[in-house]
Amino acid sequence: MTDDLTTKLAVLTDDRPEPADPAAPIRLRIKRRRRRRRGAAAVLTVAGVTAAALAAGPLLNSMRPTEPAVAGFGAPSPASVQPSTVQPSTPLLPSTITSPTAPVGDHKKILPAPWSAERFTKMPDANAYRPHAYYVAKGTIPTESWAVLVYSREGCLVTDEGPAVSFGRPLICFDPPQNGTHWVVQGHSKEKNSQKIDATLVMGSAPIGARKVRIVAGGQTYTTNAVATPATDTLRFFAIVIPHRDLKITSVQPLNATGHPIS
Repeated sequence: MTDDLTTKLAVLTDDRPEPADPAAPIRLRIKRRRRRRRGAAAVLTVAGVTAAALAAGPLLNSMRPTEPAVAGFGAPSPASVQPSTVQPSTPLLPSTITSPTAPVGDHKKILPAPWSAERFTKMPDANAYRPHAYYVAKGTIPTESWAVLVYSREGCLVTDEGPAVSFGRPLICFDPPQNGTHWVVQGHSKEKNSQKIDATLVMGSAPIGARKVRIVAGGQTYTTNAVATPATDTLRFFAIVIPHRDLKITSVQPLNATGHPIS
């Protein structure tokens, strides 16, 4: 009897055990979430520093393979020529570089043709290119449709591709040079490291006085437009896909309005 009374009294006194804190699991989750956020922030900081260091590398100027052609804004015109005596350069991969002297906004002039003010509006990708991206060239290859765009904030050329991503979506930023810069990208059946296909993208910048760009590859000549856009009034741009793989480019020459080379 006494034991029963003691037990009942314990319920009403400090001798009874404390109930579990219902908020404890929530506080624990909050602490864990904060730790994860701090860890993620540290990783992002390190990644940002690494990316900045890589972006400061030298601009890779290059040339490489190509042949018959497919391009936007007027089909290129292949013509047989004698092989050039110029030695082909060693092909280099495109690199992403942001230059402090690159254009930082669109201009409002309408420049002499070839001219493209056609905006890229595909969402959500269009939001990434400020203030606007403009088409330089577009076309199709066996795996998908492709386009090359230019935008002014960072001063970059970038591709728009389908699900196969045959050219790997290169992003190449430019520093307004006098004679332009050219890059060559080998196409693949699906992204990088897959089987090569008969498609090689040649794209780059040219002087503002250019109207065409003449490319000599594999003993043939291909001519494509040097397109002016609202992205900059100091450079023109070109892009062409040649339906062959592993070609050697022997010459990439901008031409003025009378068809003469710009030195």
